[in-house]
Amino acid sequence: MTLKQRKIAFIGGGHITNIIIENLTKTQTVRPEQLIVSDPDKERLETLQSTYGIDTAKDNQDAAGKGDFVFINVLPQVVDEVIREFEQSTILTNKLLVTLAAGIPMKKYSVIGKKLPVVRALPNPPSQIGWGMIALTFNSYVTKSQQTDIITLFSSLGKYLILKEECINAVTALSNPTLVYMFFQALIDAGVRSGIDHETSTKIVYQSIVGAMEVWNNRKVAPYELINEAATPGGISVESLFVLDKYAFRAAINEAVYNATLKAGKFS
Repeated sequence: MTLKQRKIAFIGGGHITNIIIENLTKTQTVRPEQLIVSDPDKERLETLQSTYGIDTAKDNQDAAGKGDFVFINVLPQVVDEVIREFEQSTILTNKLLVTLAAGIPMKKYSVIGKKLPVVRALPNPPSQIGWGMIALTFNSYVTKSQQTDIITLFSSLGKYLILKEECINAVTALSNPTLVYMFFQALIDAGVRSGIDHETSTKIVYQSIVGAMEVWNNRKVAPYELINEAATPGGISVESLFVLDKYAFRAAINEAVYNATLKAGKFS
């Protein structure tokens, strides 16, 4: 069976499901009629159906029964409820389960079926515009053909990496853009404090960040090399770096990601 012949069911019609459906249909990776969604919020289902032309299900069992790939896209605290709904059923036999619930390991779903193929996937927020970083991991029952189809599906959201499952919680923490946005906002505020109006400061900071990352993208060297190039001895950049070190900037970022990784692990 080719990807164009598969039905893809989503248990949960929230924000991430909307992002995935939008990108899959926009890139024509699959046709809208291949997609089916279940959600207790009927208004949400009607919105998805009218926006993208997809199918909707009366409940989770209905959606899973029609899907070849079944995406579990609910809040971590709802996963146990979904598992209970399927563990006494054979409805997921010969189907591939894709879990997007943060912090939930693949082994959690083994009660549904001992040889159930499971994919754990993590799209980050920039996936909404096709600039995502998607972490994927597969259990041993996922076939090569299924892996290829999953990679094709998630490639519509951006770049992907196949990792060991023990790395996924760290990816959850590291790929979250909130730290980047906070750094962005802090630089804007610093410009305003120094006398630049907010709009101009925003433009300067945006272009500086994008430009700096494009230099790295072109050269692919260690960031330390670029820092050393830009930091003239006794100059302005060195003074900025000294202050950041004084206030433990790097240690704060390190600790933020590490603690977020631990937080993600608490859902398992």
